[in-house]
Amino acid sequence: MEPYDESGLVGQVPLFLTDPARAVDNAPDDIPIGMIRLRGWQLHRLPPLGSDFGHQVGYLVRTNCEFEVAAGVPAPEWAELEFTFPEDVTVLDVLPRSVMQPEQGRAYRVNRLLNFVPRDGADPGGWDGDTVASDVALPAMSPQVDCFGVGSRFVRWRYTGTPSAELPVGSKTGWFVLLAAPDREMLPVLASGRYQLDLDPELDLVPASRRDAFTVRLPGPAAADPSHLGTVVRAERPRVFLSYSQDPPEHQADVIRLWKLLESCGVDVEIDQEGLDSRRIWTDWTTTQILRADFTVVMASPAYLAASEDRLPPGRNRGVRSEYLRLADLMHRDMPRWTRKILPVVLPGRSIDEIPLIFLPGTADHYIIDDITPEGAANLLEVIFHGRAR
Repeated sequence: MEPYDESGLVGQVPLFLTDPARAVDNAPDDIPIGMIRLRGWQLHRLPPLGSDFGHQVGYLVRTNCEFEVAAGVPAPEWAELEFTFPEDVTVLDVLPRSVMQPEQGRAYRVNRLLNFVPRDGADPGGWDGDTVASDVALPAMSPQVDCFGVGSRFVRWRYTGTPSAELPVGSKTGWFVLLAAPDREMLPVLASGRYQLDLDPELDLVPASRRDAFTVRLPGPAAADPSHLGTVVRAERPRVFLSYSQDPPEHQADVIRLWKLLESCGVDVEIDQEGLDSRRIWTDWTTTQILRADFTVVMASPAYLAASEDRLPPGRNRGVRSEYLRLADLMHRDMPRWTRKILPVVLPGRSIDEIPLIFLPGTADHYIIDDITPEGAANLLEVIFHGRAR
């Protein structure tokens, strides 16, 4: 069951700088995750931390979202919103934490232990002067709100209806404090939403939701360049995910050669040949890479075509089959966007006829590479470096 629009996906997010330690991020604006629609973030770099935190840096983040329910559709019994960060990032404190009864709007501040405390309380240890850490406003809240993840690398809020009141729809505001390494400039975020609707069991339907991924640039301590104010800031290196089948062996060898070529030309390449020193859930990893990449490069091959036509032998090439299904789903949901983002490539010895039909081999561009050199891949490189408009 998919009663809500889930078509707008986003990869890397543009950032509009207003001063060196503050960022107003207008994306993830208007990203729907089922009935939950993400709005813009505000990011603030906190003043230098004490020695207890080593060389790490603190950030204060405000996130906004809306719970939308179509007319005539009952509100869900509960709804959750979760943000997951890289392993070297920690969520130290969160607002709201637990709301069991109606609460009026209240002002908080962040103390030097990076905890939220009431602004009118007696807790000492704040920063001197009028900083953003001293003025954190939380609007009035209705029960029930539960929070999870403090002290980990994720934060999750669950909003639940009560016997006397449905789960309230409309805008929601959350704050959290992040601790990150001093050299981290970009913050990859994996967002997910879940909710529970009261459905007729005879329909045999369940609510559908999905993950989304975006990347924000963390504000730095240095003075901003006035010439860049109000402009879009991007990572310099375009990000590409390589989707391919691992046979025949000579095809896999050519894929690896293309990987090395793209990296030597300044492309940030994500491929399943890296990071094999730790266990990972491949389905989650692949979904994240596809959603965060500027482009997914699909390598034409007999096995990839067989995966798209459901002709693979049982138990063979499960990875490429899984990748194909996710890319096909994205093409189905938003054909114009994902036609631009999915780039079919024909390597030496391969054929245009091995490009799956969902990727439009006869009616949209594809990229034939007869020689795995910068000259041979010039058309592909042109698109990767100059076609990243979102």
